[in-house]
Amino acid sequence: MLCAKALFIYEDAENPHVLAVVEYAAANDIKLSQMSLSAFLAQPGRPLDFAEHVVALCSDSDLAKLIDQAKTLNFSLGIIPVDNHQIRLREWFMFTDKLEQHIALAFDASTKAIDVLRCNNEVALGSIMLGKTPFLDQRSRTYRQRSESPIRRLFYMLAVLWSSLRNLFAIHPFPITLSIGTEYSVKTAITGMVSIENNVSNAAARLINTSISIQDGKVSTLLIAPKSITQYLGFLIKASFSFDKKVSRLPDSMSYVRSNYLRVDSTTTLTYYVDSHKREAETIELELYPEAVQINLPDAYYETQGGQRGGKDTLKLENLPLNEQRLNMIQQRLPMFTHALEEDFKDLFMQLRENAQAHSSFISLMMLSSLVASLGLFLSSPAVIIGAMVLAPLMSPIVSLSMALLRNDQTLLKKSLSTIAIGIALALGMAALLALIIPITRVTPEMAGRMHPNLLDLGVAIFSGMAGAYAQARESIMKSMPGVAIAVALVPPLCVAGIGIGWWDWQVISGAALLFLTNLVGIALAAALTFLVLGYAPIVKARRGLALSLALMLTIAVPLTWSFQTMYKVWQVEQTIDALSLEINEKTLHLDSLQVQIKNAETHLKLEVSSDTEVTYEDLVALKAELEELLNTTVRLDVTPRISL
Repeated sequence: MLCAKALFIYEDAENPHVLAVVEYAAANDIKLSQMSLSAFLAQPGRPLDFAEHVVALCSDSDLAKLIDQAKTLNFSLGIIPVDNHQIRLREWFMFTDKLEQHIALAFDASTKAIDVLRCNNEVALGSIMLGKTPFLDQRSRTYRQRSESPIRRLFYMLAVLWSSLRNLFAIHPFPITLSIGTEYSVKTAITGMVSIENNVSNAAARLINTSISIQDGKVSTLLIAPKSITQYLGFLIKASFSFDKKVSRLPDSMSYVRSNYLRVDSTTTLTYYVDSHKREAETIELELYPEAVQINLPDAYYETQGGQRGGKDTLKLENLPLNEQRLNMIQQRLPMFTHALEEDFKDLFMQLRENAQAHSSFISLMMLSSLVASLGLFLSSPAVIIGAMVLAPLMSPIVSLSMALLRNDQTLLKKSLSTIAIGIALALGMAALLALIIPITRVTPEMAGRMHPNLLDLGVAIFSGMAGAYAQARESIMKSMPGVAIAVALVPPLCVAGIGIGWWDWQVISGAALLFLTNLVGIALAAALTFLVLGYAPIVKARRGLALSLALMLTIAVPLTWSFQTMYKVWQVEQTIDALSLEINEKTLHLDSLQVQIKNAETHLKLEVSSDTEVTYEDLVALKAELEELLNTTVRLDVTPRISL
């Protein structure tokens, strides 16, 4: 049903939409009064004596003023976009480009009420922005045109990334007092804030892991408060990948509030933007008036409403910096890594100090795991050795050593070193004792696998150290520690070295000892770096311990690099010769079951040579010469000839 009479306001009488509206009113017997938009906004009271329904041909900036007047004077409102370039009206209120639909909707008598958000007594239609809001800032033309083509989207992403990274080290959180509703108030520091009303499709809304309703009696607000530069970078990456989709979890540097009242107080002047219009004030007060204005909007607009109206306020503020020590820290300069406060790592430090003690359970487990590992090595049983890895408690004091090096804690350093030394002595002693008792002096495959460490073993130690430190720092994933112990395998190489002592075999001792030192140093350095990234010590305090660990790792890396190069050369020889067939003395010789060793400048090859005729000594001599030419090195052959019939 259409209204019987209406007031039609517009600014440009030459706009072709004006004639279309007048003709529609005449065709439908609607009594129409007309006046300019500016005149109506200057004196809205008198024209409303002739009609209580106003049809406005307006832009998005004029609409905010009209909604403000409609709330105050209680008239209903119909909207016709002034042209087809009103991008915000389309995005916020779901208007199409069909003029006939707009005119019919504007004169519809069945209006519906919508919420009205005021920011410092000014109506906000889309959003309010404060401070640095990367990826969420919609004031630029680049943002508004981002969806027109893939090229424009790429330009937008590059522009935002460049702007964000350029200002990376200039970000300074500013202190505010945040008041929500009538009861909650807290002092904190933020770098930016975005409050969303109708603009629920923007980038900020996609970073909230819950549905935002347009008309729910609440205003949704995102507070950006990174505690470090790395956390801010994580926010940038997550916001970048979430450009066109919602995220499943709120980023660590963001908090979320859903309330009908929010106030931000500051001791300095704040620059903020209401629907991209710049404003300044020391206090920003947001107040939402539910169902305050009767207005005709497309059905698609109301279909976007989700969830129930009203209800309790939603406060997700666990990511806000609230501790006074934290606030002082980040206001001076945003640190590179998020610093853990004393209350954050009190329990962790108590646990690490406990782990650094050589208590009776540690000694018992070290002895038992060493015995199990040694027997597994003699049996060449991977399952038994893995069981020993799970039993071994040596990982815990090494992680404690990492924290001691990082924080230059001499007491913790001495305790952890003494506990590690006791563990090493027990493992070597138990393994050497078994080697003397068991009448076997053969190097099993499981022993041999721990006698030739290389750079790949160092990589395993480094990543295992990271995992161990992270698991120790996060109580929720402590159950992953056995997996870390299995990955790094500290006790088996110690036991191989102990067996070598029992046999008095220097080659066994040196190779296995180098693998253990590789694991020890790699874990210590990687765990220390992980604790540093997690914020358990400032870089200045950690320099000495990190430098010492790095020097030890570089020293160990020298023989590991040589071993890796040898392993690579062996792999190259295997790739060249394995399953190779050569024509020797008019016979086809097939090479198989290859074993390669490189000693000094000589390559030792142990292989099977098969042919359909007898293989003679002369054939093998010619084969050796052919292989030396192929490999460009001196070759020593250990050959098993076979005849294939």
